Amino acid sequence: MADTKRAIQLEEGTYEIIRGRLNTQVEELRSRLGQLNGARKEVFGAIETKLIATDRIHTDNYCIARDIAAVGQRCLFGYNVHVGLRSGIQLSDVFSTYSFEGNSFKLSEQSLIQDPKFEQDFQNLYRYYKEAYFAKFLRLGSYLYMVFRLGKTGLDFKSFKWLVKENDLVYVDNRSDHEVRDPEQYEFRWERATRDVFRFGKHPHVSILDRVFVETVGGDLTIKVEDNTDDGLGIYREPVESADQSLDDAEYFYADLGNLIVLKIRPYQEDFRYFVYNEKMQEVQRVDTLERSGILLPDNQGLIFANGYYLQTGEFKLFEQDLSDVHFERRIVSPNGEDFLYVFYNREHGVYVLMPYNLIEQKVAVPILCNGFTLFPNGELCYFRAEDEPTKHHVIQIWQTPLIAGDTVPSQHADSFLYKVGNKDIVKAMAECQSILTLASKEDTYSDLYADIVKKATDMLDSYYWIGNPEAFELDNPIRGIRQTAETAIDEYEKKVRVSRETRQATEAVQQQAVQLIQAVNRQSFDQIDQYVQNLAEIRQVRGEVIGLKELRYANIDLIESLENQLTESNGKLSEACVQFLLQENSLQPYQRKVDELEGQLGDLQTAIEAKELDAEMQAVGKELELLIDIVSNLKIEDATQTTRIINHISGMYAHLNQVRAKLKNIQKSLQSTEAEAEFAAQLNLVDQGIINYLDLADTPEECDSYLSKLIVQLEELEGKFVEFDEFIERLAEKREAIFNTFEGRKKQLVEALNNRTSALMRAGERLLNGIQNRAQGFKEAADINAFFAGDLLIDKVRDIVTQLGELGDSNKAGDIQTRLKILKEDALRQLRDRKDLFVDGAAIIKFGTHRFSVNTQPLDLTVVRRGPEMNYHLTGTDFYQTIQEPTFLATRSVWDQLLPSENKQVYRAEFLAYQIFNQLEERPEDLAAYVREFAATRFDEGYMKGVHDADATLLLEALLELADHIDLLRYRPRARACAWLFWEYFAEAKEKQLLEKQLKSAGAILKVFPKTHEFDYLRDQLRQKLTAFLEETRLFEVPLAVEAADYLFQELNRSEAFVCSRDAFLHYEDFLALMKKQKSIQAFEQSQKDLEDSPVPRFQLIRKWVHAYLESLGEATTFAVQDEIAVLLLRGGVPKQQVIQAGTTQVLEGLHGQHPVLQDGKYRLDYHAFLEKLIRFTNETVPEYQEY
Repeated sequence: MADTKRAIQLEEGTYEIIRGRLNTQVEELRSRLGQLNGARKEVFGAIETKLIATDRIHTDNYCIARDIAAVGQRCLFGYNVHVGLRSGIQLSDVFSTYSFEGNSFKLSEQSLIQDPKFEQDFQNLYRYYKEAYFAKFLRLGSYLYMVFRLGKTGLDFKSFKWLVKENDLVYVDNRSDHEVRDPEQYEFRWERATRDVFRFGKHPHVSILDRVFVETVGGDLTIKVEDNTDDGLGIYREPVESADQSLDDAEYFYADLGNLIVLKIRPYQEDFRYFVYNEKMQEVQRVDTLERSGILLPDNQGLIFANGYYLQTGEFKLFEQDLSDVHFERRIVSPNGEDFLYVFYNREHGVYVLMPYNLIEQKVAVPILCNGFTLFPNGELCYFRAEDEPTKHHVIQIWQTPLIAGDTVPSQHADSFLYKVGNKDIVKAMAECQSILTLASKEDTYSDLYADIVKKATDMLDSYYWIGNPEAFELDNPIRGIRQTAETAIDEYEKKVRVSRETRQATEAVQQQAVQLIQAVNRQSFDQIDQYVQNLAEIRQVRGEVIGLKELRYANIDLIESLENQLTESNGKLSEACVQFLLQENSLQPYQRKVDELEGQLGDLQTAIEAKELDAEMQAVGKELELLIDIVSNLKIEDATQTTRIINHISGMYAHLNQVRAKLKNIQKSLQSTEAEAEFAAQLNLVDQGIINYLDLADTPEECDSYLSKLIVQLEELEGKFVEFDEFIERLAEKREAIFNTFEGRKKQLVEALNNRTSALMRAGERLLNGIQNRAQGFKEAADINAFFAGDLLIDKVRDIVTQLGELGDSNKAGDIQTRLKILKEDALRQLRDRKDLFVDGAAIIKFGTHRFSVNTQPLDLTVVRRGPEMNYHLTGTDFYQTIQEPTFLATRSVWDQLLPSENKQVYRAEFLAYQIFNQLEERPEDLAAYVREFAATRFDEGYMKGVHDADATLLLEALLELADHIDLLRYRPRARACAWLFWEYFAEAKEKQLLEKQLKSAGAILKVFPKTHEFDYLRDQLRQKLTAFLEETRLFEVPLAVEAADYLFQELNRSEAFVCSRDAFLHYEDFLALMKKQKSIQAFEQSQKDLEDSPVPRFQLIRKWVHAYLESLGEATTFAVQDEIAVLLLRGGVPKQQVIQAGTTQVLEGLHGQHPVLQDGKYRLDYHAFLEKLIRFTNETVPEYQEY
């Protein structure tokens, strides 16, 4: 347990460790960035924005100041004077020229606007427009415009155009009103959302770039982050005026600004509403000032508007101001690109909103609201706020700013590395570093936080080659560290985000469930005990879920403990009320009725599933009673007798429930056993079918192993499924062994077939090699040998055999043949040289000096061959043969030529198949052919061919069953019936016969009603024992015949005392007597019996010899089957004709498909008894002998 806790703590701490490492690297980057900024200011200089002075501009008349414009070191001050009753207006009533020196404004003696044409145009303006007033100065490039409003309302204006020439003004004209216009108010393009992106459903919405989803239906404007029309909730909602509007009734516009998406939505019959959605933070802000303008910050850092800004990194700020209808006028940029001044203007009140923005710090300082402002070339900003009442003294604040004219870079640091990089490039790099620092300070709710950090860091390292320089304080080191740490944090961050989200969702779900439950308990009135129990059980369950929330990572412990306390309090109150209710009479009556009802359902159960469902209901009742006992036990009740009485009452009912459950368990066990047997049989059938299919598919030993594994897995699954049933486990073990043996046999067959194939190819190759060797030895020249091995057909055949062996996977034989072919060529060449040097008189004699030797090249090998009737050891290439004398092997001589355990020269395999089924068949199946096919399909080693032997066996089985139905007890062989007859008539003791007859008569009455009962098997056993003793003593028949004779005698005696006789035996009996009479030998026959009248054994043997001689004279081999039956008839003097069964025991079948000597042109003569005689002998003798072989 301790190890588990440590593992959880380690897992939880992994992210925090990475985060701490990142914070350390961030602080290092921040420190180096500060050092770089200090060095930059030292090289390029730095101008801070600060208040340097406050001055007053004095006018001759009381006026309302409107604007100020700098021209060089002088400036124009514009204002409006109330003319009153004066007949005309002068230039001095609107404009004054001041010089700016030493942070002070002084009235200039020389006016900037002394121009006759201008003065005339000015007078005409006021002459024709009585309500005209000066509004503002407007600087556009090299021109300065004086803008006058022509009325107190409306947007009509008139302007005068001046050229700013060096430090003076040159009047141009008054016809340039068209040049006075606002710049573009939106630095992005609005896109309309069309019906193509509408998503319809229960809660339809409009998809904006598949990143955010909006709708105005259902009474509110909703912004969602999931494309889920089944849920109407979202991350932002606000009401709309028309609750019945559809998705088509509203208008939707948007602009994609990277992480930000600007939304412009107009609900039905309303004005547009403006929102900014941050995809990374998944939050929405309503920004109404976007109705007038929206300006992009530099380097796509975000969006600025008249009363605030929104950065890509999620920083959002709105400044308090009461102005509306504020338009963007212009932006002013410092030479180094670090500082920006965004100018917005309100025409109605003549108010400027100045918003200074620093690229590096990425924030807007406090906005400046003023009625007029101007910038002097040295960066001094002068602005004023007009008084509400006309005045002669106008206060002006003078600020130093970095917004200077031109780029004045100190030259004393020209050799500095930073100087060569350039101030603007450094500022941009610092701004991007600040973006990294900002991202690193974000909370985990920021989407793809670490992926963004990695991207920013990578872009930074790729874009600025110089940041690794020591003079740049090697910014690349902490940036690389941040990137590496962020890459490590991505996976852990995703885990933390996922776990946090799952924990939050789980907490919200449980919280909602708990609150709803507490509210329901407080509202509800209880008049039944099951109401108390149900609510107490729900409280206990929910409380358990609440406590379980504490184990979740990143859980809100305070909220969870609050919920737990509320549930505990509610549980206590309800428990006390429950105890008071239990003290009432009949408070537990609903449970009594429920238990009685469940008990009544026991008799209706039909399946194990129904029993299981009923058991579940009983368990639920039991849990509720346990809960009641728990409640009563845990509450402090002053009167102990009350506690005892309640618990005893509940316990008594619980005992009754246990009795009912015990009955149910017995019923359930019985039902499960029956259903399991049926299911198990079906599963085994499926396995058997799988065996057949897989055996057909298995063409290689590897496939055999694969399919065997599949079947073994199936059996293991069955074993696990039926583990409660011991009788199935044993059957599965037997099936497993059978499957293993079957597939091992199939594998051996395939291996043998493969080996036979490769061996055949090997032998063919060897024969070819022998032929090649012989051919090669016949060549007289080396050139002939080379030509032969290069392209002769024999050589190609050998190479083809090598290829086939390789494809069959026997690389050893392939390599052997290939090597031997190569050696043959080398040997042929060598032997050619040797023959030329050593051999004389051809290749059979080699000469060494005066000695000559013959050469024998035949290979020597040991094998087993058959010579005549015997098996012999043989050395190939010699005349050596030795007969095998091993007794065990010789004992199997009769099956040496037998190929299958189911067939030899006398028995056809379909006969064997039919006999096996007939021998074990108790009832005739509905589909006999299917039964035979299924039976044959599992006996793979017996070699049954589907569609041939199963079909022939079906014909044979049909005939056997038909004969068995018609011949009554003649289905027992004549020898068995003769044996039983002889024993019963002449050798059974009278008292035993009398007792057995009575017992068998009684058994016969019962067997007529219950033919399948085994209650009287002991009588069969008694008869079998007596017959066995009789045969062992007399040796008249073979001892194993006692089994069949006893069975026949049991069947015969339990229905009557008369023994049946076959027609063939009876006819031969009559013919024998007729022949004896005809030849006048009847007296000799009878006299020979009289001499042995008191000796039944020799008497029967004598009669059997008479019958044998008679049958022999007929020359019909088939009649010998009834020899013993004829002998018994002669012994006892015949039988009444009513005991003779006229049905025949033979039948000729046609249409058989197999090939065997017992079949003639598809015809087969079935002799019932001869068939059984032959198959019994084959089964008991030949099959075991073959298996031994």
